[in-house]
Amino acid sequence: MELIKADVTVVGGGIAGICAAIAAARQGLQVSLINDRPVLGGNASSEVRVHINGSAYLGKSPSYYAREGGLVEELKLKIFHYNPLYNKKLMLSLSDTVLLDMVYGEANISLFLNTSVHDTGMENGRIKWVEGLQLASERKFRFQSRTYIDCSGDGIVGYQAGALFRRGREARHEYGEELAPEAADHYTMGDTILFQARDVGYSVPYERPGFAYDITKLAFFDSIRKGLNHRAFPRKINGLGGLWWLEYGGHLDVIKDNEDIALELRRLVYGIWDYIKNSGEFDDVDSLILDYVCPIPGKRESRRFIGDHMLSQNDLTAKPHFEDAVSVGGWYMDLHANKGIYDEGPATAWNFVPGLYNIPFRSLYSRNIPNLMFAGRNISATHVAFGSTRVMATCGCMGQAVGTAASLCLKYEIDPAAIAEDHMGELQALLLRDGQTIVGMQEELDPYFADGLTIRASSQRSYDNLHPTEEISLETGLCLVLPIQTAMADSVQIKIKNQSGHSETLHVKLLGGDRKENYIPNSELKDYHLAIAAGHDDWITLDLGCKKPADDKIYIVLEGTAGLAVYGNEEKLTGAVSFYYRPEEPSRLKKFNKSICFKDLLPAQDMYNPGNVVNGFSRPYGLPNSWISERTEGQEWLEFSWASPKSLDEIQLVFNSQLDLEHFDDPIQSLIQDYVMTLTLEDGSERTVITRGNYLTLNKHKVDATGVTRIRFDFYATYGLPYFEVFAVKCFAPKNDK
Repeated sequence: MELIKADVTVVGGGIAGICAAIAAARQGLQVSLINDRPVLGGNASSEVRVHINGSAYLGKSPSYYAREGGLVEELKLKIFHYNPLYNKKLMLSLSDTVLLDMVYGEANISLFLNTSVHDTGMENGRIKWVEGLQLASERKFRFQSRTYIDCSGDGIVGYQAGALFRRGREARHEYGEELAPEAADHYTMGDTILFQARDVGYSVPYERPGFAYDITKLAFFDSIRKGLNHRAFPRKINGLGGLWWLEYGGHLDVIKDNEDIALELRRLVYGIWDYIKNSGEFDDVDSLILDYVCPIPGKRESRRFIGDHMLSQNDLTAKPHFEDAVSVGGWYMDLHANKGIYDEGPATAWNFVPGLYNIPFRSLYSRNIPNLMFAGRNISATHVAFGSTRVMATCGCMGQAVGTAASLCLKYEIDPAAIAEDHMGELQALLLRDGQTIVGMQEELDPYFADGLTIRASSQRSYDNLHPTEEISLETGLCLVLPIQTAMADSVQIKIKNQSGHSETLHVKLLGGDRKENYIPNSELKDYHLAIAAGHDDWITLDLGCKKPADDKIYIVLEGTAGLAVYGNEEKLTGAVSFYYRPEEPSRLKKFNKSICFKDLLPAQDMYNPGNVVNGFSRPYGLPNSWISERTEGQEWLEFSWASPKSLDEIQLVFNSQLDLEHFDDPIQSLIQDYVMTLTLEDGSERTVITRGNYLTLNKHKVDATGVTRIRFDFYATYGLPYFEVFAVKCFAPKNDK
């Protein structure tokens, strides 16, 4: 048996485990990363093929700018960059290589693939070691470290160590959850095996194997044939990447009965493909083949460990303040049917979550095993809350949190619970520095760099949207959301057209909200009507005359008839959001990928001032929190200068990567592609850093410079937008040089 010593051992190479390992390694820790599969990624790997979803929940989050930051953002941008067909679930082996490349790129990580942890050793109530078997090489390893992070999904290390855990559904009274059942039970969410359909251009027959079902004889057949209960076949089969509702096993033990569940799912998959190919009810399927069937099921739920805080439904909906907040979530409380495809009820219940919420660190370490942390689908959460936290981008953010926390365990020779007690400020500062999103948390500008700082820019965009390209009917109500800085908003102009031969009535409602991370109107400020004369086709002034709401945004709802239209375009001006207004569900955004044009908002707003890049926010939160240049055909610049010279260890720039999108096409138009950073030193000399082809949100530059009096950033190209946008510029001094 080979002894492997490290500062931290991470078990599980899914998205949570990858982020935990990389975060720890980048903090200087030696990391053992153990994965029982031949590829990294877990459910996101080429073996299982689930997209990495998260807080933006497919672009429908009421927080709007909701895609996670940090390592998950880096990981997703790299996957989309190196595999431009990722959205079509093609070339997924390339996506695997991106994950491998990120791990192999960290010198501090030792990766052990195809290695199953089979035993955990304890000493004085602490994990002393874990043992793993690498079957193909016939090697055995014993991993020793100060801290252990269980990202295995099923929680194999925590279970072997005797960590307290829950399985099944909690009773409603335990945590006061409306969505929980009256009585506790053993039900979990089940597993799914995905598959891939592909058109080869010529007819290919398919014969159902003997072990597969004739699904026309199964009890659920009529329901799925009619598309009931959220179980519907798509109209287009070519490229079909599986059926998420083809689920089974939640009423069984998803760990002990794993092989039985997998066999049942294979019987269903091959039987459904027989129905698609041979029933005659689907068009254009003769040349389709079953190109890939995942060899293992994608698991949703099994064990959930118990930490010092059990995250519950009310934490997600009421969103109480957590002093130990370390990451975010925001997916629906997506609670699947107990018996999967065999359940007579809906395949899932999409229970609304009102935007981004914070996850506390106390939910990420064990209550009774002092040196055990966890991230992923095994955290300390009730079944109901888990319906939201289980998606992979959310899991990755938790992974970054615990991987970073491991560095403090080593630094102070303490266990995770002591971090929650005494070192949360330091942990949160490290996470924010590395791009992690924590709702409402602001990075403090280091007084060392604030002293004598002057920020200038070549230009600044005015707060308007002046170039209409199309008419948008008001037959369906629209909402223009305008963040404001001033205590009052007096008026704004929009361009409107009356296409009818008589006067039409425009109904204007002004609404406000109460949470800065959200775009949810929930209080009425003003309501009035305007007569729009026949043939009118010009700008009009809307009276606002209201105080700034708690969320810093005014929601201008416009309702009319088919004869009325407002002018808009496809420009995405950060902060100023437009969407369809749904009075029956005002908290549910319904995007329409257009922006309503506006101008002359009074009082004037200094919205895109270059000083925003040091306000401590790296994304919209109430206000846009960005510098935007004027429209330009060429170069623009941003400049920092100091009255006295500074020492610099690292400089970071945060760009706009369209955080309202869950999935996107590469490249993202708003990202700054080419730029040059020039450092001027006190002796008049200059150092230049040239960046070409950037595709990341967070750009880190290690500069190790002393005597810096000025930094100039010259921006030369985006991937399509006619202006440049920067959310943050962050300067960090060497630890001992301030």
